[in-house]
Amino acid sequence: MRLFANPSLPLGLEPFRDKIETMMSRNRDDTINSYRYSISTLFRIVHDQDAEKGDALEVRKKELGEVKKEIALGSKRNFNIEKDVSILDQKIALLIKNRITLEEVMASSGDINTLLLQRTTTIKDKKEREYYGQLFYLLFRETSYVATLARLVKLGEIDNLLQTVMFTLYGNQYDEQEEHLLLSLFQKVLQEEIAEATSINTLMRANTALTRMMTTYTRRGPGQTYLKNTLTGSLNKILSNPDLSLEINPAKVYEAYILDYETRTGQTCPLPKKVDPDQAAATPEIRAIVDARVVQLDQLAHQFITALIASTSTVPYGIRWICKQIRALARAKFPKSEREQIVSLIGGFYLLRFVNPAVVTPQAFMIVDTKLSANSRRNLTLLAKILQNLANNTQMGGLKEAYMAPLNNFLTKIRPKFNEFLEELTKVDDLDDHLHMDRYLRMAKVGDTSIHITFNEMYSLHALLLEHQDILSKKGGDNSLKIILAELGPAPAQIARKDNSNVDLLLLPPRGNSRESIDNRESKPQQTYSETKSLLFYIIKSLPRLENNNEIAEINVVLDMAEAQANSTKDGKLMDRIKKVRNNCKLLVQCGLLSESDKFNKIRKDLVEEIVNYEAQIRKTTEDIIKLKNVRKTIDDHHKFLTQQYDTYKQYLNNVRENTTGPSKSTKSASSKSDKKKTAVVKFSHVKLQQDGVIIESEVPEERRNNIFFQFQSLGQGNFTVTVLYKSRAISEMSMVLDDLLEKQHNNHFELEIEFIKLNVNLLVFLINKHFNS
Repeated sequence: MRLFANPSLPLGLEPFRDKIETMMSRNRDDTINSYRYSISTLFRIVHDQDAEKGDALEVRKKELGEVKKEIALGSKRNFNIEKDVSILDQKIALLIKNRITLEEVMASSGDINTLLLQRTTTIKDKKEREYYGQLFYLLFRETSYVATLARLVKLGEIDNLLQTVMFTLYGNQYDEQEEHLLLSLFQKVLQEEIAEATSINTLMRANTALTRMMTTYTRRGPGQTYLKNTLTGSLNKILSNPDLSLEINPAKVYEAYILDYETRTGQTCPLPKKVDPDQAAATPEIRAIVDARVVQLDQLAHQFITALIASTSTVPYGIRWICKQIRALARAKFPKSEREQIVSLIGGFYLLRFVNPAVVTPQAFMIVDTKLSANSRRNLTLLAKILQNLANNTQMGGLKEAYMAPLNNFLTKIRPKFNEFLEELTKVDDLDDHLHMDRYLRMAKVGDTSIHITFNEMYSLHALLLEHQDILSKKGGDNSLKIILAELGPAPAQIARKDNSNVDLLLLPPRGNSRESIDNRESKPQQTYSETKSLLFYIIKSLPRLENNNEIAEINVVLDMAEAQANSTKDGKLMDRIKKVRNNCKLLVQCGLLSESDKFNKIRKDLVEEIVNYEAQIRKTTEDIIKLKNVRKTIDDHHKFLTQQYDTYKQYLNNVRENTTGPSKSTKSASSKSDKKKTAVVKFSHVKLQQDGVIIESEVPEERRNNIFFQFQSLGQGNFTVTVLYKSRAISEMSMVLDDLLEKQHNNHFELEIEFIKLNVNLLVFLINKHFNS
């Protein structure tokens, strides 16, 4: 029986068919095994590969790496622009609602323009560059630091931290090594969060570091691609008709019915104008509309959920692995929990954190690139409500949304099948079994890993690490972090957006810590085994072809030969690989994966079989390139959409400027008025501000309040300096930004504490508008 069904062996192995088949068919005793997979065989196979195909694989691997890098940079760029466009959108609303200064909004739009044109530079100071390289190498390799930090920082700091982690530190979203490290980080945070939980019913419901991590992780490339491929068809059925209304709230349907009737006929609608919700629901015309829409919603929801259930095999591994961890850890923590409770936790992540955001805002997930109509937004909200109740294993309706109750029949029918789907998501390989490092090129990357990071990202993370370094150092197990932070000193302050360039930062192992010692803390046996095979391949390939090498049967002999060559040629990279193999072999013997008695036969055998399948690597790499180029195109298209959105906002703001200011009589007079306004000063007494309710609480002694004054000076663009005076002498000065006050209003925070007084935000905004923006 021939072992190779294909008449031609890949990569120039045809001349060795008989020898290889002879070796493969021998008896499996230890002596023969030792010969069958001898180093001699490896030398022949490695050196007799088709050079052209070998080069082709190298070229394809390089191209694949470039595409992955472009995807990482494009995703991060879009994520940042999208966030800033959203902020600009909100500020435009505040401009209309609260008379926010136009200059301030324009300044925000300028920030986005800066982001679009952001340049790449380098850290000029060599020592600073090296220490930052060491710092981020440590964070990259030892996930316990970031896992601990994520649970220590304030909620206001977590989003920026996670953005740096997900899109910068592990920004290569299609790299198996980075995915492995990122999911290992997730595992640590999940374990901590679930270990501290007191009730399964509240687990992962609050806004914590874990839930923020989950949401941010789903925005990475694989998740975005899955959502686009899975949801586009179903959502287009809802979005293709912008006038389609699936509203089933009888009160709203009643109002819309009257509006449509009178607009269409030009006559007064015979229905009474004002009725309560029960009367609206009882009206025959309204009941007929609502019943028809319930059926339509039922059908659309069924099609949508059926598409999700059919997508099991295409759900990204990372998403499924997190579902698996949730199930396993929750079961261990709450062994008496019911199946529905565990499934609800999985649904909470998959539906509420992953799918639902894409349903409500499909533009942000690159599913559609058009502005949604009001009807479309409402239709998607109704669909999201159905998914939310499906995820939570709850019924719809209640006092506030009784009109949703008719959809409970649909939920009852679909829930068993959907719960099976959620459980099916958890049936994936363990992390080490699924994610294999690139067999032959992975180690060429180690030592040359770099990240694309901004100065402010570096400085912000540097500051957080300094703040929590004592706790983090205990988690890390050595003083590496403290030593590096001590060398770097205080974290630099955040710099202006226009100066916040990108840096290609080379990651370097900390001095005094060999790469082996750091890697071994994170490595697991199977990872080490795969890594050792990769290194052996390169070491053998680096040696000259030996015509008479039958006597070479031990890996140690080859390593000695390679070490001699590395010394003579002063090849540091080859020497590093040799040391790594020796160290790995010792570890693999200790954990039972290799045996010195059979001269490491297992690894020799596996390496031969993998090299024989070398051509399959070319095919797979080519397929990956095609797939990821499609992903890159989607990201580029979304970038065009975001820049068009920015241009639209910019044009709108220009129109507002023209309509607001009108034609000026003379440039000089306009400039004079502007300067006068910018330097305007208004003075208020403590007593007056307290009487007007601007000051809510004060620590100033009663007898001194008559002599305390507050002097407001406008610096332009919504910025103010407030000087506190005792009689005529300045005793304190503080900055105040109108935008911050409006943000507080928007978030329902109506008090502002500054030094020794507490102010009413609403009345403070009124005061500023009255005296500076009227």
